[in-house]
Amino acid sequence: MKYAREFMLPLAGLPLGETVYTFDLEHPFFVLNEDEEVTEAKVHVVLVLNKHENMIELHFKAEGWIELPCDRCADLYHQEINGEQQLILKYGETYEEESDEIIVIPPDLHEFDIRHLLYEYIILMLPYRRVHLEDEEGNSGCNPEVLHRLEQMQSEPVIDPRWEALKKLNNLS
Repeated sequence: MKYAREFMLPLAGLPLGETVYTFDLEHPFFVLNEDEEVTEAKVHVVLVLNKHENMIELHFKAEGWIELPCDRCADLYHQEINGEQQLILKYGETYEEESDEIIVIPPDLHEFDIRHLLYEYIILMLPYRRVHLEDEEGNSGCNPEVLHRLEQMQSEPVIDPRWEALKKLNNLS
């Protein structure tokens, strides 16, 4: 896939020192990563790659927004993205993920795919609970009709029919 090639970092022939890459991630990036929740996105990523003799440091900085369904009302909303992540590529015998921050790569590796790393870092920047932000007055940005219906459903007691049957048996004795 042509779009996926954009995320292959050329390691062979890379000079020592800093190299800066920029990526503008939009909806096709999330489709490429099989994410069906993201309906629209504009995330700008700056990657500063610092190559040393025995390792490569990667510093990712992402800013932008992603459009997602709200966990409360299911309407779409823009979630701001802003964060940084570090990764170290160490040279070693074989490919191995030592930790979340350190990956061992063979010295003869010519390219390194960062697509999945970018995707993971951005998803980890999202809050656990994804809901509309409140406005200046403290009112929810959620769909008011859905909120009203949720309140109605919570106020209506739901009794499991099996418990009703047990209550009837208890009343017979």
